Amino acid sequence: MIALTFDDGYQDVFLNAFPVLKELGIRATIFLITNYVGKQNTWDVNLGGIKFPHLTPDNVKELLQNGWEVGSHSVSHRILTGMSALELRDELRISKQLLEQQFKIDVKYFCSPFGKLNRKIIYEVQSAGYQGICGFFPFKYIKLEPPDFIILRLAVYSFDTLRALARKLSTNWRLRLEITKQNVVNFCANGTVIVKNLK
Repeated sequence: MIALTFDDGYQDVFLNAFPVLKELGIRATIFLITNYVGKQNTWDVNLGGIKFPHLTPDNVKELLQNGWEVGSHSVSHRILTGMSALELRDELRISKQLLEQQFKIDVKYFCSPFGKLNRKIIYEVQSAGYQGICGFFPFKYIKLEPPDFIILRLAVYSFDTLRALARKLSTNWRLRLEITKQNVVNFCANGTVIVKNLK
């Protein structure tokens, strides 16, 4: 079984992916950063300093009307590891409450910013009433079954080819190659964390 998910809630998902998926009869899940619905991605740091718009509330409502699911990607997209217990609970609970109130939905799933998980985060996500948490694909789960609560994902990047997609769906060394690639890309994303912490 394959689930299609989009993180962050960029408007290009609505403009580019949604029409194609709608035509194919495919629905997806989008994980929203509640502080950035209808705003630009000032939470992110990139080399060109280019800012991209996030989905507007009307965009989100149209996705929901077409069978898409909305999950939480936290309030602010700050890295959760190292947060105090109170800050962590606020990121998890407030984002869930805001999305449920604004869009009149039940938010079941949480996606951890930068894909980073630890036991404390998993515990707090469960305590906040979510049914599952998405992170990245740790190597240890190639042979071991993950806990039911954890949903493993492999990212699809703009530079991925059809062969790369095929490797992501395999179960041998090809899958290991894609997991390695994801870990390298995710390590580079730490640049955003470092730059934000320096400000």
